[in-house]
Amino acid sequence: MRIYYAEEPTHEVRAAPERTRHRRPRGRWVGTAVAAVGAGLAAAGLTWAAWGGAFDHVPLLDRAVAGGFEAVGCALLLAAWWSRERRWITRTVPILLLSVAGLVGLVALTLWMTGTVTDAYPPSFAIWIGAGFTAIAGCPLVLRRRSVERAAGRVLAWRKAAAVVAVPATAAGAFMLIDQQYGIWPQIGDVLGHSGAIGGQQAHDLIGGAATRGGAPPAQGVIVSLDAPATRSHFRHRPGVVFLPPAYFGPGRATLPVLIMLVGSPGTPINWLKSGHGQFTDDAYAAAHNGRAPVLVVVDQNGSATGDTECIDGPEGNAETYLTVDVPAFITGTLQIQHTPWSWGIVGFSEGGTCALDLVLGHPDIYRHVIDFGGDARPNLGNPAHTLSTLFGGNLAAEQAHDPARLLSTRRYPGVTLWFGAGADDARGIAVGEELAADATRDGIVTHRFVDTGGHNWQFASAGFARVLPQLCDEMVTSGLEPAPGRPHRV
Repeated sequence: MRIYYAEEPTHEVRAAPERTRHRRPRGRWVGTAVAAVGAGLAAAGLTWAAWGGAFDHVPLLDRAVAGGFEAVGCALLLAAWWSRERRWITRTVPILLLSVAGLVGLVALTLWMTGTVTDAYPPSFAIWIGAGFTAIAGCPLVLRRRSVERAAGRVLAWRKAAAVVAVPATAAGAFMLIDQQYGIWPQIGDVLGHSGAIGGQQAHDLIGGAATRGGAPPAQGVIVSLDAPATRSHFRHRPGVVFLPPAYFGPGRATLPVLIMLVGSPGTPINWLKSGHGQFTDDAYAAAHNGRAPVLVVVDQNGSATGDTECIDGPEGNAETYLTVDVPAFITGTLQIQHTPWSWGIVGFSEGGTCALDLVLGHPDIYRHVIDFGGDARPNLGNPAHTLSTLFGGNLAAEQAHDPARLLSTRRYPGVTLWFGAGADDARGIAVGEELAADATRDGIVTHRFVDTGGHNWQFASAGFARVLPQLCDEMVTSGLEPAPGRPHRV
């Protein structure tokens, strides 16, 4: 007989697996914090130095530098986006690119429909602006990606760094390439508004005590922040500046010729002195004519960087009254220059050129000379119905009264001279110049027309002003002035 003993059940207790936490080493956090603080201090230092004028003379119109920024930015984008993940390649990247393309198109359409920019966009704009938007939109997506493998984690860290640096690189490249297209900001100081103008009480003291006898005039002219007040028109405008040639600081200031300088839209008044190199051109002429040259009165006719009044009294403000009443009063009163219509003129680029022609034809008793660089045939906001409504409040008679072709066919303009210039790449500007010059010639007006290298940009306007000024001054009765010893009569 066998006896079997039942075994007591054994209960094996297994210890629960210990939970492990993936903690980032403290040293890595410290390194990241130090890098962030260092980057912040470097950015703050560069910003402080820029505002202080340390980089004012750094050029921005170097095409090789701009192309280099874009090349680096695009390379960084490709490095940041490289991945073998199928979802990233087949879904994330295509959606991102399509979204950016739609955004760029929407921005361009909005600018065109609102009349902010009516000129055609070069194809390169879409590429480089799209690259900037892509870098901005793609950066958060790259930063959110994770990797579990240590080696892959190091690669991903470099991609994240590339995604961050690609944002300022593509943005800087796009900005510089656009700037080269229009030539708005030749140097960093121009972007920051560092015009070098003398302002405040110092400017008024300079004007008040400038006309002294016996003292030699300064070798170069100066820019003063003096603005024509809108006493009669109440037109809301941005402050203007005035360039005073050396002879202004002598006894003959009252007889100096005057040129009103008008920029286009978008633009800022100082563009004519900086982007258009107006001060250098005027100084060069003064150096050959005993310091005498036109006083350049740079005023704002639009009220904002993107405004566009076409120099009309209408719903957008009394810009015409401002330019024909308030500005002349400022010149004769504050600047102490006598009003002689045959030695007063208006220089305008783009919309400013349209204004120059319309103002002189409408007010030949105030201004007699027009320099129209790339202006339109008549006041224009891109769409006839929009132009009639926005500029003239629907008043067709007022619109016709500001049509240069109609004015040239119904009035005579003795003593008026007209200059029409356009860049070789500005087909519309060339066609408009030919049309208006033909109308003016039939009316018996002394008319000049020329086509120079460049397009519808400040590079052309700068070259055109340097080309026109000597003969224009001859027409403004400055040809009798003797040139400085050893210098030619014309620059």
